[in-house]
Amino acid sequence: MTRFLLVRHAESQWNAQRRWQGHADPPLTDRGREQARAAAAAIAPFDGPVFSSDLKRARETAEIVAGELGLGPVTTDPDLREIDVGAFSGLTADEVRERLPDAHRAWRAGELDAYPQGESKRDHLTRLLVSFERIATQHAGDVLVVSHGGCLTQLERHLGVHPGRPSTNLTARWFEWDGSLRAVSERLQLAPAAPPERRRVH
Repeated sequence: MTRFLLVRHAESQWNAQRRWQGHADPPLTDRGREQARAAAAAIAPFDGPVFSSDLKRARETAEIVAGELGLGPVTTDPDLREIDVGAFSGLTADEVRERLPDAHRAWRAGELDAYPQGESKRDHLTRLLVSFERIATQHAGDVLVVSHGGCLTQLERHLGVHPGRPSTNLTARWFEWDGSLRAVSERLQLAPAAPPERRRVH
């Protein structure tokens, strides 16, 4: 049995600017680094391996948490990346509405299955589940995974437990893998979130 604590990364520079990120790679803000240290205190004592998306905002969050808790090196996995938002990347919600009105309307209605020039939700979910299965075959017990808000949302929707509201930085949830993935907790908030976002930006 493997238990995963899946955590959305701390605040990045583009989170602070409310820009879509996807596979773009902005670093954390100073506030984000403070959030990561607070998250470490919230989960202490934790004594399992640490995995992370290879994108800087997740990797840096994981490295801060691991350093605060005295854990081993962080293992990065590109399959834990955020969904590739394609043409949305780098834009604010207003800019997406102005430049890509049809895609913006579909996104607002929850009907956007694939981002323009980006990735489909199905492909994103598939690689996430592949990553979780791969980790579970190598590690029993508790595992910390630092990833992205869109990853948390994809898994929650797949399992029918999405609460109907966006995640914020350092939102977390426990999952278990015993041949398949299941959610075993409600959402947790490991550190104070930034001021409310109009809509979660990946």
